[in-house]
Amino acid sequence: MKVSVFIPTYNAMSICGDVFTANLSILQSYPFYRRLIIDSSSLDNTLEIAKQYNFENRVIKNEEFDHGATRELALEILEDADIIVYLTQDVLLANSDSIVNLINIFETNNKVSGCFGRQLPHNNADLLAKHLRLFNYSPLSYTRNYSDRYVFGIRCVFSSDSFAAYRVDILRNIGGFPDRIIFGEDSFIFAKMLEAGYEVAYVAEAICYHSHNYSIKDEFKRYFDIGVFHRSQNWIIQSFGHANKEGLKFVLSEWKFLLLRAPWLLPKSIIKTVIKYLGYKLGYNYDIIGVRLCRKFTTNKSFWW
Repeated sequence: MKVSVFIPTYNAMSICGDVFTANLSILQSYPFYRRLIIDSSSLDNTLEIAKQYNFENRVIKNEEFDHGATRELALEILEDADIIVYLTQDVLLANSDSIVNLINIFETNNKVSGCFGRQLPHNNADLLAKHLRLFNYSPLSYTRNYSDRYVFGIRCVFSSDSFAAYRVDILRNIGGFPDRIIFGEDSFIFAKMLEAGYEVAYVAEAICYHSHNYSIKDEFKRYFDIGVFHRSQNWIIQSFGHANKEGLKFVLSEWKFLLLRAPWLLPKSIIKTVIKYLGYKLGYNYDIIGVRLCRKFTTNKSFWW
């Protein structure tokens, strides 16, 4: 089985250099068929460092980066692989077994078309970031098929573009990554795979470290983009259900988590919850508020050009 790995990069050495180089070092221990970065015209030495770790590279203009199209370009370049592992530059694999554990699912279950691993918070994660990872990434692995939507709803398509792997032939069969998408290309792919009759999996034994300490402004923009994604890819909502129930579960879980550990953070959590809801609603109604405001509210300005 030929396994390749892909990482999209932009100023990785400036933004998260220690994590980036540590992860490249861990990746060295796995005999990948090919290693690729697609770099969005970094202004630092990201390309030079990646070359030292035997990565092929393709450079694109910064404004050409797209969550879907860039990953589709990687699929085209690495088309001779059987499996492609998709990572992001700010992920740190827990150890050299993380890749082995992730791709083993393809050997033990030939119905699985895509999978993602478990994310634990970085050492510098605040309590809200820690809870987010604990809520989304349980210690128990699972597989999902299309009929599971009646039980788990939109949770069936939950995934992560930071630590995932896909069968190349099935990616091609479902049409690959979308040419233009603001957010959620991982969920898009899982939804397409499930609708096509394949299974997807969460592999809790494959562990990486990945988290963000989002500011209130960050949360607003992030949820604005999620709202745009759900509206522009409304077929996912139609097939798997809305995110309202899952959102309520998360909020209640976060408040319980904080009550037990840091109740003084509850006001901050409440404010963030309101801001996230506002951002999501504005994003979901992006066609009403106009492109000028969308460019101000988004984390992905190039999507609106």
